[in-house]
Amino acid sequence: MTPKELKKIRANLGLSIKEMSELLDTPYRTYQDWELGNRRIPGICQVAINCLLTCKKAFKARRKKRKKKGSKKEVYIMGREIILFETEERKNAAEVAAFLRTLADKVEAGGLTLKAGSNELALNLPRNMVLEVKVEEEEKKGKTKMSLEVEIEWIVGEEGGPDEGVEIA
Repeated sequence: MTPKELKKIRANLGLSIKEMSELLDTPYRTYQDWELGNRRIPGICQVAINCLLTCKKAFKARRKKRKKKGSKKEVYIMGREIILFETEERKNAAEVAAFLRTLADKVEAGGLTLKAGSNELALNLPRNMVLEVKVEEEEKKGKTKMSLEVEIEWIVGEEGGPDEGVEIA
């Protein structure tokens, strides 16, 4: 792929150099050097760029949907994710257990409101949801970090039946 072809593809996608470099998870200056011909475009990046071009129609349709002011947005080639509420805080085991008990009661009741400072989000929950439980271990700087993730998801307007799955022993 030549620098001229790369620039044409970016223009065809309607992206700025900054947007394209972020999409490819590449430093701005590196991407700029690709377009100027000062650096060779790595093969794997050429594959990713060709995938963008192939998915252009879906990609452009997603880009047109603009985020609400103040919300975080992650852009994917075939979809989008908007983080409506997010918080992370240190709590002791008793506080975590109390939060989870309250959450369980609210899930069973079919709705809850999350609050953190001025940020507030009310949710109406369906009767059937997908429960995902994941335990991860991560080695970082000689330390082991463990995480237990519990994710509850559903598709708005869809009611699926319950599946057999994980139990707490």
